[in-house]
Amino acid sequence: MTYISNSKLLQIAAIGGFVVASTGLYLQTKLVDKVRDLDYYRLALKKLRSHPGAVFYLGEPIKDKRFKIRDSEKNYCDQKTARFKIPVSGPKDRGSYFIWAENQDEKWSITKAELELKSRPDERLVIIQS
Repeated sequence: MTYISNSKLLQIAAIGGFVVASTGLYLQTKLVDKVRDLDYYRLALKKLRSHPGAVFYLGEPIKDKRFKIRDSEKNYCDQKTARFKIPVSGPKDRGSYFIWAENQDEKWSITKAELELKSRPDERLVIIQS
């Protein structure tokens, strides 16, 4: 019977762990990119970037950052509803952009969008309200 040394087992485990972690990170990045390409996501960001209040508080350009897809309480999407908490920033401030969307007759529409600033955590600026 052939025995494998502990150091060899440790190397195999480390390589396996690296492969699993890398694959998970890659798949998570692909999923976030897929969401960022959705029409309602792009429209919500377009509305934010053209909103006078958002431009006043954040400054220009307004950039969206990667959100945490693992946070299913704040970032969720199924066949009928979607909600996301998107980190955004500008030269003056940063914060979170909350969007809610609904699918009606195979067409997604944004039902609500609000901006919460780091400098004003107890207030939200309404960007879209239907």
